[in-house]
Amino acid sequence: MKAASSRPPSDDEASWFCASFGIGYQHARVTPESLTEKQPLVSLAQTVICFDGRLDNREELTRFGSPRTAESAPVLSDAALALAAYEQIGDRCASEMNGDFAFALFDSARQQLLLARDVMAGQCLYYCPLPVGVLFASEIKSILADPRVTASPDEDGLAELVLDDWCDEHRTCFKGIYSVPPGHLLIATRDRLVLREHWAFDPAQEIRLGSFDEYCERFRSLFEQSIRRRLRSAHPVAVAVSGGVDSSSILSQAATLIRRESLPVALHGVAMTFAAGTPAGEQEFLHEIETACEVPIARLPISTLRMLANDDAFARHSEMPGVLWQAEHDVLAQTRRLGCCVILNGFFGDQMLFDRGYLIDLARQGRWLKVRSDLQEFAAWMTDVEPSFFDRELRSRIIRTLPPRWLFRFAKRYIGRWKANRRYPAWFGKAFRERAIALHPARFDTSRRFASCHAEQYYRHATAGHYVSNVRYLNAAGLMHGVDVRYPFRDRDLVAFLMAIPGDVVNWQGVPKGLLRHALGGLLPEAIRNRRSKADFTAAYNQGARDEHANVARLLSRDCASVRAGFVDGSVLQDSLGQFETTLAHDDSAMSSRQLTGLAGLELWMRCFWGNGVGADIK
Repeated sequence: MKAASSRPPSDDEASWFCASFGIGYQHARVTPESLTEKQPLVSLAQTVICFDGRLDNREELTRFGSPRTAESAPVLSDAALALAAYEQIGDRCASEMNGDFAFALFDSARQQLLLARDVMAGQCLYYCPLPVGVLFASEIKSILADPRVTASPDEDGLAELVLDDWCDEHRTCFKGIYSVPPGHLLIATRDRLVLREHWAFDPAQEIRLGSFDEYCERFRSLFEQSIRRRLRSAHPVAVAVSGGVDSSSILSQAATLIRRESLPVALHGVAMTFAAGTPAGEQEFLHEIETACEVPIARLPISTLRMLANDDAFARHSEMPGVLWQAEHDVLAQTRRLGCCVILNGFFGDQMLFDRGYLIDLARQGRWLKVRSDLQEFAAWMTDVEPSFFDRELRSRIIRTLPPRWLFRFAKRYIGRWKANRRYPAWFGKAFRERAIALHPARFDTSRRFASCHAEQYYRHATAGHYVSNVRYLNAAGLMHGVDVRYPFRDRDLVAFLMAIPGDVVNWQGVPKGLLRHALGGLLPEAIRNRRSKADFTAAYNQGARDEHANVARLLSRDCASVRAGFVDGSVLQDSLGQFETTLAHDDSAMSSRQLTGLAGLELWMRCFWGNGVGADIK
């Protein structure tokens, strides 16, 4: 199982066995505490733990003391803190942990295995029940290496991911292999498996402060804390920076923290650059942030976006259908050349800092003048977006919230089916499309109570499979290059705060990301803090898809693996591909290029794990 892992075999790995249990661990050694740790870590009572990731509330966990082990470490590792927590409070230990983590813990005395994962899906953890026993691993490939496991595609998991970019929190794309859901704990004994939630956001919580300045101060403190947590590294740290508000905020805050607190961290910026004058060009803003932060930014000129350069390797590392543009790999490769093992990524900033669901709350309160004012401000600030976009979005949301919830769900079942059938490309088989449609109603938890529409939208963002799939893809690419990708805007405490405050505070006075812009005044260069546009990569995506069209057409033959598996209709596929280059040339959105790359990702995944056959055992 260790040999099948994406990490290359090395001397820096260890195993532990007893009569009924075995576990192996491969050290990444990213945080300072991990440099001298030993895993698997075994207590005197023969309780063993393997911990992957990073604990962010180490100071809080020290109240549980040190684990009782044969050897005392000079510095408590995250694994040691987790083991000590288990020794004090047992199965409740996971609920006390905050960070990006997954761990496996076996209690020999109780003959009980615990598998736990953080609520923001920062680390992966999979398991496979067998007639006798259970297999578990950080990667599916390791589970597939066991000869007792017969691999076959999970058609429901595939349909959701390929057609809707939705990563199910429990199901994987391999039948019989499951993911421990984010924020959940799996308890395995000789008699049963029990899955239960150990931590969840409370969207009914409300935080109300006395003034906007107080909200700014609280946000600034939490954002600073999020960056500090993710700067915890034994190696230099990189920031993927574009010149946009989100990534520039991360670089500015990180540079300020390092200078002010004399943190022993070397900081670098890494940026993709596109031709000046194009919608994706941001070089003037890169110069602004580089000068202000006094942090060198390595620039990677991108002339075209390619998607099939790392096709086989990425499919094997991600273990799910999908492709990643070569430019993303270039950023990670440059990160390693700079000696960095960590990169901070601005993903999730838009979702956490510019959601417009709060407009529904204002409308329900009868504050229509405020709604109109904010819509006008959106149009004034987002100059690269058609002004009527925000009006149409609000009308759509109002229509969805007018009927009672039961009636809305009933209507959505049928209207959603009609819309999905129009949205899904015809080259996918009818049965494959029907699987995805049938799974729509079960995607969101309807049992929660929400303090507001704003809180509900933020809760949906924090738990949505769309964003989990993005994290999975980026983390898999990071693993390929030996880089730990970290996301400051997916910090649990920061997300919980933004979920609980009024939405009009987040977009203060109708300014998109107004809270962030005000809170980081004096840190962000004014040209970026007052920036009224975003880079638009649509033209670059579509041009990249056109450039790759011939390669994709060769990949997707009439009898390709996806066709033989029954997921794709070969005759429709060939007719569609012949017309698709013209479609890409006239598409003013990125929808067509996403559809094409989604299909290519499915085929690459099928070939990676099944070769020329379908349903064969994977070895």
